[in-house]
Formats: sequence, structure tokens, C-alpha cells
Amino acid sequence: MTSAAKVGLVMLVALGVLGFFILRIEDINLRRSGNAREVKAIFNDVAGLDRESAVRIAGVRKGHVSDIKVLPDGRAEVTMKIDGDVPLHQNATAKVANLGLLGEKYIELTPGTANSPAVGTEQTLVLQGSAPASFDQVTDQVAAIATDVKAITASLRTVMAGPEGQQRLIDIVENVRGITADVRALIVANRANVDATLANTREITAQLRVEIPRLANSIDRVASQIGGTVGDNRDDVRAVVQNLRGLSGDLRVTADNLNAITGQVKSGQGTVGKLFYSDEAHERLTSALASVESGVKSLQETLGRANRLGLDIGIKSEYLAGANQPQEVGGQSPDFGGNSRAELGVRLTPNPQNNRFYNIALADDPRGRRRDKFDVQTVTNADTGESQTIVTKTTKFDRDFLISGQVGWVLDDLAVRVGLFDSTGGAGVDYQYNPRLRITGEAFDFGKRRDDMPHLRLFGEYTIRNEKPRTPRIFITGGIDNALNDTAFTFGGGVRWRDDDLKYLLGSIPLGH
Repeated sequence: MTSAAKVGLVMLVALGVLGFFILRIEDINLRRSGNAREVKAIFNDVAGLDRESAVRIAGVRKGHVSDIKVLPDGRAEVTMKIDGDVPLHQNATAKVANLGLLGEKYIELTPGTANSPAVGTEQTLVLQGSAPASFDQVTDQVAAIATDVKAITASLRTVMAGPEGQQRLIDIVENVRGITADVRALIVANRANVDATLANTREITAQLRVEIPRLANSIDRVASQIGGTVGDNRDDVRAVVQNLRGLSGDLRVTADNLNAITGQVKSGQGTVGKLFYSDEAHERLTSALASVESGVKSLQETLGRANRLGLDIGIKSEYLAGANQPQEVGGQSPDFGGNSRAELGVRLTPNPQNNRFYNIALADDPRGRRRDKFDVQTVTNADTGESQTIVTKTTKFDRDFLISGQVGWVLDDLAVRVGLFDSTGGAGVDYQYNPRLRITGEAFDFGKRRDDMPHLRLFGEYTIRNEKPRTPRIFITGGIDNALNDTAFTFGGGVRWRDDDLKYLLGSIPLGH
């Protein structure tokens, strides 16, 4: 490793340690997803709340107070910065709360209910805040209650004290005694009425005992009259019976026809009989249903694979600072040379439940492919007749493209890849530090195809804008390339997006389940 590479490596380590302490001291959380959004709340009183006070949701810190100012009407306007991944609705609320009885003040933010319309991150939400009762207010209320109780006891003392108060109590007791006596007298006075009511009930039951036999005789007379009426209309009744007899005969004929039809069906005659009892028709129908079932199953499997399939396409470009350029014979660099590298990559995830994925990439090689050409010429001296052989070596570097194809497995925040790296065998590891930052290490070219030592590559990828329905994911990269040979510092960027059209096209290809 050259001295410049060693110095650069030491500087990277020092910058990393310095950045770590800055993040710890300033309480910067890289795991926060999305940009911070601004929310305002109006309070009547924010006593004890200061700038940089915490904003919590369900007890979890998700932001801080960035500004507090007094409005012209005497109320306080509090501006908060909260994480962009917090979903807020129009019925969100904010209130000033305490951490414990004597703890610091903070704002407890309630995001709202899911049935209320959501508020986008680009909108500034203004909430009507509330504050709990202060200790002074609670003390004033307790003092007011004590004053009221004292007034009530004073009134009772005034009313009940002395001989007059005792006389009032005696009068109340006498009144209660008089009321109970009146109730007892009322019951005694109405006992005769209750006895008369029972006597009337007894007389009614006696009359019913006499009237029920009379009602039975009346019913018998009505039945006799109905019998006489039927006798007078006997001819009409006979005609109705004959009509019923004819109708029963017609029904018998219909039943015979139905029996004949069912007999033909049972014997396998006719279209319906062949459909039910013919083995050939049964086999054809079974075969057709099996074909339909197989087609539906194949369609379900195809749609299932398409839904599970994940297809990401990415394009990135990097600049390699410090890499040596290839030289042709004569000291002239090739026309295609440069310190840049472009790559087109595809990541295919057949089934996320199996934690397996495939990477395919095509990149151009800034160093190119070296070609050595030897020209052998024999020159004869006309005077002496001696022959001399001249060997001329020509070295050229042609533009070359590198192919990468790997299979990988995801293990929580760690992903392991093996396969082709820049047209040579190797392995790589990806560590997802948070949803935006990923650190990658790769080692390949162990057969010394291009360099004397294996090719080592270490870089980080940071997402500056997540993918949205109409815009791709945008990211930047930086790191070290070929640390054991021609060390270069890389930095660049690119875009990545998910293509659903190609996903459904590839869903019919039988990949691993």
C-alpha cells in the first residue's frame, strides 16, 4: 500500500471516530426515516415549557420544540419539529404534560384516529393545544372548596345551635311520626274496599259457571245448522268431489309420464340420460373440469409468483480518485480511459419469505482489457547476407465490460452474496445500518486475473430521497476501491426504482419457491 493510501485510510478512520462522537453529543439519530416536518400548536399557557423541550408520542420521543412566541391575543404559539415518519391526521391534538410529579415539561402529541383524513408532510398543521391544571390552580380550587364547606358548617351551626335548633329537630321527628300514623290509618280505612273487590270477583266466577254450559249449547246449535246447510247443497258437493276425482286422474297420468322419463334417464337414453349415466360423457365432463381446474391453478400460481416477485433496477456512476490510468506503449493513454465507472444493476427477489435474492450487473472497466501483440520480422543484410530477427511488442487496452451475477441471502440487517464480481469469483457482505444507510464490503479476483493481490472494495450508500410513485430512489456512494493494489477513493451516486411491469412479465418464469 502506498503512503498516500495509508494517510487516506488514517484520515477516514479519524473522521469516522469524530463523526461518531458528534452524533452522540448532538443526539443526532441516523435511524430517523424521512425529513422532519413542522407542526404548530396554540396554547393558553405553556408555563415551564422551553425551546428544545421534547415532543413525545405514546411516551416515545419523536421531535423537539424549535420555537415559542407570544401571539397578539396573549396566547402562546409553539413550533415543533417532529420526525417525518409520524402519520398525522386532522383530529390530532397536543397538550403540555409533566414527566412525573416534579419532572420536566414536554408536549404529548396525539396523531389522531385512522378514520380522519391524513395531513401530508408538505402541509403545516396548526393544533389547538391544552395544558393540565397547574399546582397553583389546584391549590386555589382546594381553597375554594374549603371555604364552601366552612360556610355550610357555619350555616348548620347557626340553624341547629341553641334551644330553637333542638326544637326544630323535635318538630321534624314528630312530623315523621305523624306521617307514619296517617299511612297506617289509610290502610285500615280501605280494608273494606279491598274486601268488596274480592267479593265481586267471587260473584263473577259464579256467573261464569252458569253461562259456560249455555255457550256450549249455542255452539251445538250452530253445528247442526251447518250440517243442514251441507245437506241442502249435496249436489254441489258431489260435483266438487267429481272434479277432484278427475284432477287426481290427470295427476296420475302426469306421474306416469314422469316415471317414463326418469326410466329413460336411468337407462341412459336421451341427452340427459347419457349425461348422467354414460361413462363416456362422464369421462369427458370430468376431463373438462380437470382442465379448467388445472388452468385456474396455473393462473393462481402465476399471479402468486408475480405478487411475491420483487424487481429493482438501479443505475449508478462513480469517480475513482487516485487510480492509475493504463498506459500504451509510448506513454499514450487509451482514448476511453478515465477515472469513472458506470453500472447498470438488477436485483431480483423471487420470494421474500425465503430471504433469497439475485443480483445481475453490467459495468464498464475504466482500466480496460490489456492485449499484448508481438510482431516478429526477419531482416537480411544484403551486403553480408546475415539475417536478424526483430521482435516488436505492442500493448493495447481495449474497452471492456464487466459482468456480475450473484446469489444472496438476507439475515436480519445483514446480507451475504457469492458469485461473480466484475467477471471474477468472490463474495460480499451488505450491512443495513438503518433504512437510509447501507455499508458494503466485497472481495474478489482471488486468481490474480487482473492484479497481484485480491480486489477489495468497501463503500457506503446513503439514500437522500426515498422512492415515490412518480420519482425513483436517489442515493450517493463513497468509499475505497482496490485497497490492496491500486488504491482509489470513490464517490458518486445513482437512482434505483421498482419496475412492476417487468415484475409481472417475469412472474410466469419458474423461479425458486
